[in-house]
Amino acid sequence: MVSFFKDKSAVAVFWLILVCFGLHVHSLVNPPQVSISPVDGFFYYLLKPLQNADTYFVSLLYVLLIFVLALQLNFMLNKLHMFPRPSFTSALAFVLFSALLSAFNNVSSALFACNFFIWILHQACKLYAAPNPKTSIFNLGLLAGLSVVLYYPSLPLILIVIFALAVIRPFHLNEWFVLFFGIITPAYFLVVYLFLTDKFSLLPLPQQVFALIKLPLQPYLIVISLIVAALAIIWGMFLVRNSRGNVLIQVRKNWSVFAIALLCFIPVVFFIQGAYPSALLLAAIPAACYTGFGFASNRNLVPVIFFWLLAGLAVYNNWFAKY
Repeated sequence: MVSFFKDKSAVAVFWLILVCFGLHVHSLVNPPQVSISPVDGFFYYLLKPLQNADTYFVSLLYVLLIFVLALQLNFMLNKLHMFPRPSFTSALAFVLFSALLSAFNNVSSALFACNFFIWILHQACKLYAAPNPKTSIFNLGLLAGLSVVLYYPSLPLILIVIFALAVIRPFHLNEWFVLFFGIITPAYFLVVYLFLTDKFSLLPLPQQVFALIKLPLQPYLIVISLIVAALAIIWGMFLVRNSRGNVLIQVRKNWSVFAIALLCFIPVVFFIQGAYPSALLLAAIPAACYTGFGFASNRNLVPVIFFWLLAGLAVYNNWFAKY
């Protein structure tokens, strides 16, 4: 099955549609909920009308968003030449991860924040060849600041763009000031607007957003699913590390940015209210990059085993598990 996705072709897109539909058909049978909360961020106010939308519209919107995000992630990696050759394996990996837990089958703020995350990763990795670097850096900071305002668990994006600037660009103090002003610009205009309209009550208190959270004991199959996903990611990271001597230095820097992105988003679920499990979708983006690399570059049975394990766990968690 994985071999169908190792080429950039119309056949691969067709199989991706089938896999996406097959793994998420549960959302068409049992329509997903619009899972939003004021502590998510200002996406709550933008997505609130969806709570009154037709259930079939919400179902189709959810499946369409997953498919578009998978294609968007795949386009970014192929555009940056992150793989030995163009393929659709990263899109496949994202579809598998997005279907792994039944709790992901909701239209959430995190689902929309994934679009910003992919966009930010793409812009960050392109900084090295930006024709107008100061404009690109400001826009990168602006996107990161806007993402945090819209979805509070996106806060690690601030650390990610700072790390990306430090790794990809040579040090220029003026560029760091440009990035800083880009990050604070959305918050500045938001505060001014809330002040002028006397709506400061829309801003939650810090203790309503940040807290040390002890997650409840998870069912053993959820734990097994997360362990299998972690093994697939580590396997992909190991293969990326072994290939570093055969790629351009810029590609190596980009992989470093993806690694930091993955490590920064995992702890979010333990420190931000309501982040679990939706915020794990953000971690699934860099995770799919590494797993997709493993699917594309390894020709033995390991990719096939990981594919069927993840697909089987996704089917069981969505159709048969009683959580």
